[in-house]
Amino acid sequence: MTNDNTFLKSTAILGLSGIVVKILSAAYRIPLTRMIGAEGMGQYTAAFNIFMPFFSLATAGITPTISRLCAAGAGRNRADVVAVKKKAGICFGIVSRLMIVAALIVSFVYSGYIDSPMIFTGVALLCPNLFFATFEAVYKGISQGSMNMTVSAKASMLESRSKTVIGVCSVYFAGMIIRENRGDAQLICAFATVSICGFICWVYLWQDFRKRYTVKEKSSINVTAGVLFSMAVPISMSALVVAVSNFCDTVVCLSIVKSIPDNVLMAAYPFVSFTAVEEKAIWLFGVYQGLCLSVVNLIPSLSAAIGSSGLPLITRAVQEGNPTVIRRQTDRLINLTAMCVVPVSMFVMFFAHDVLITLYGDNGAQTTLAAYFLRIMAPVAIVSAFSFPLNSIMHAAGRSSTVFRILLVSCGIKVLLSTRLCSVGDINIMGCVISQIVFHVMVFILSLGAVRSVYPVKNVFSHLIYPVMLSYVLLTFIRSVADFVLYSIPTAFRTLFCGGVFVLVYLAAIIFTGILIDKR
Repeated sequence: MTNDNTFLKSTAILGLSGIVVKILSAAYRIPLTRMIGAEGMGQYTAAFNIFMPFFSLATAGITPTISRLCAAGAGRNRADVVAVKKKAGICFGIVSRLMIVAALIVSFVYSGYIDSPMIFTGVALLCPNLFFATFEAVYKGISQGSMNMTVSAKASMLESRSKTVIGVCSVYFAGMIIRENRGDAQLICAFATVSICGFICWVYLWQDFRKRYTVKEKSSINVTAGVLFSMAVPISMSALVVAVSNFCDTVVCLSIVKSIPDNVLMAAYPFVSFTAVEEKAIWLFGVYQGLCLSVVNLIPSLSAAIGSSGLPLITRAVQEGNPTVIRRQTDRLINLTAMCVVPVSMFVMFFAHDVLITLYGDNGAQTTLAAYFLRIMAPVAIVSAFSFPLNSIMHAAGRSSTVFRILLVSCGIKVLLSTRLCSVGDINIMGCVISQIVFHVMVFILSLGAVRSVYPVKNVFSHLIYPVMLSYVLLTFIRSVADFVLYSIPTAFRTLFCGGVFVLVYLAAIIFTGILIDKR
């Protein structure tokens, strides 16, 4: 019962904080997109895609590694926690410095190649956050491994709140004050905001750690660099291959699409008109990455919180050799994931155009094209969302190398497919959309097979039947009402009203049927 309560409490804390963080992130990204437009978002996301492989390699494995060490026993002794923190700070701090140098070199070369100096400027402004995020990840790993999710939740919300306030204000006033090169000034403010807010979050976590773990006792464990890297590297490599695939979308696919004549690009999308756009390839890339993927990626973030909260508890069950608890928590992770992500994905699919107008305003061609992409990708977000809890199960079981191999194969196919498709003039940026769908489906199938080979979990598709059927019936009715009864209401109000009704009825149906109650 204690473990169940701990799991539910941890899931609630991280889940709710994750939702708040995503809302705050949207509260920043939405006005940012409105102010800099699709072309500016193309440059913004291009710089991030260059930066993220180095960021992922340096930081992605830290929090799960420290969490596992603390959950396995180090978290029960304050002196051991301090020892883990010191060793991790030294080892991962060196890696972060090396990654900063590498990111600067690569971005400098690439920005010169495509004649876009803002990409190098953006990466240079993002690099300080890589250093801060390294130590943030250490502190968050300690709190999560000790089943104290509140610290991580507060830190994430503080960073998101700071980004929203500082980012929106700085970008807005930069656009008001600076008339010449207004777009570049706004992008500089947007990039600098990330590092400034990373520093704020680091200071908060550092101060909290000093209050909680000021001890002079000698540690009873000896954590070596080999132990840290042996646990962190496979997880980092898993995140790295995903970041590298996005890197290739920018470095390879964007370059290919830029070589396609403008008249061919415009002919590929006869239902929209973007004749006035100067950099049509960057504009298309901004519509796909900045608008469509920004919405799609909100969906798996819900399952990421569920997966993170379940990792320490499953790790302890693995350490204790308790297969019953492992299977039970695994089924619970999958069930919660299905109940959370299915309705969100299907709502986005049914109301794609309305959601984009509500978030970013009606911007004509870019809204129409983004809605076209979004309708195609929203259903795939369901299988994408399962990768987080499934990967958490594999990490907890010490099978991080399996996760890496799955992602490596899937990303390799994605890169090859997107490169080939983007070179076809009639397909162009749609090649990235198609390859992204193939990637998520492959990861889901391979990850599910890997988990079931370790633990005899229930059929995942059985968890999907009820939420899919319930969401489809409700949304079909609500969409009809929106089109034939509420058509005169402004889009934003109509979308919020329909979303609110859908959530209330869906939750009422879930509670009434008691499908989330564990009857064992």
